Amino acid sequence: MLRKRIFPRVGTALAIATAACDRPPPAPEAPRVTVWDSAGIEIVENHAPEWGDSALWSMDPEPEFVIGGTVVIESPNDPSQLIWRVQGLARLSDGRILVHSGGEESVLLFEPSGEFSTYIGRKGQGPGEFVRPQHIQVLPGDTIAAWDYMFTGVHYFDTTGAFLRKRSIDVATVLARTRTATEHSPESIRIPLLDGSFIVQRGLRDYPLPQPDEIQRRPVEYLRIDTAYVLHSFGWWRYDEFIGVRSKWGGFPWPPFPRRSIISAGGIPPSVYITDGDRFEIHQFAADGALKRILRRDADPVPITSEEVAEWRARVAELNPGVDWADWERSLAAAPPREFHPPIQWLYVDTGGYLWVWEPGTSGPGVFDPDGRWLGRVEGVPAGARWIDEEMILMAATDPDTHVERIVGYRLRRR
Repeated sequence: MLRKRIFPRVGTALAIATAACDRPPPAPEAPRVTVWDSAGIEIVENHAPEWGDSALWSMDPEPEFVIGGTVVIESPNDPSQLIWRVQGLARLSDGRILVHSGGEESVLLFEPSGEFSTYIGRKGQGPGEFVRPQHIQVLPGDTIAAWDYMFTGVHYFDTTGAFLRKRSIDVATVLARTRTATEHSPESIRIPLLDGSFIVQRGLRDYPLPQPDEIQRRPVEYLRIDTAYVLHSFGWWRYDEFIGVRSKWGGFPWPPFPRRSIISAGGIPPSVYITDGDRFEIHQFAADGALKRILRRDADPVPITSEEVAEWRARVAELNPGVDWADWERSLAAAPPREFHPPIQWLYVDTGGYLWVWEPGTSGPGVFDPDGRWLGRVEGVPAGARWIDEEMILMAATDPDTHVERIVGYRLRRR
């Protein structure tokens, strides 16, 4: 049977076309990032995450393993006996965990199951022995590098814990090249890098103490010292805030939630990230000290609540018994008001060169790619993560009731 074809009337078609022409075009989507040049420096203004509302990276809610954390000690090699005052964590490619136990002054190797495997080095003066280990690294090929106290040297081990070699650091050269008439030498290594260079910090020799009721931030310079002992400066920044008070604290007290410069470094080739702590702005440097770009993000300030100040005071009082809080309150009242949290709490560069940024009032850190683009957030990762690689996030935690430390490993999902 033939179907009757129906054609629209000319007037109707014209009306539809006219209505389409009258409809305003859709508004263009706001850019998630704006990149521009300022005197040869790339400025990356992040307005929204590249992931949008989705979370393409996530951390499993339950830990994959827990090492230690019990009050019952069953053997001398029980993890709960060995792990205390954790200084650093790292992970080998086969999943085994390195723990720098500051209390034991040792580097320990654990199986993924949490079972203790072996000691890496030991205390002493001989080959593969430490004065006091300060940093641990996993180099390409799973070579383990343990940086000893101050500038004592670097010890290298294989994955079984066997000593391979030691690299000495010329302390006299380090001190001679960093000490000037106005600046004192650094006291220790701040961040070791995979190429064998390291980052230190130094300050001014003579700097006036804060006056009563004055909030002071002392200048600090971050330097990279390469394997030829050439200095590469990342400039001068402002360190922690202190309040000048009239009473004796045994040191200068902090205002609640002080602003401070924060530095982190990593990646291949390495990038060095520094924020001055007063706004959401992070400077990204090349290893030679050249400023590559400045990262910014649209972020509203987060107010400091009275409950947070009370909790902060309780923690400070526990660590500093006998504090003259009346003098502290008078000094704080006379200083500029403390209304908002610092915009950045912590920085960390993972093994892939991604920058993780913790902020107040958020549910997890923001992740930035090596070009400074804000990708999105990873929910539930607390500030203070000690190791992040392609698969795992390692943290050191303390039970609030027993005060026993434990190592917790969470699976990281990257899509």
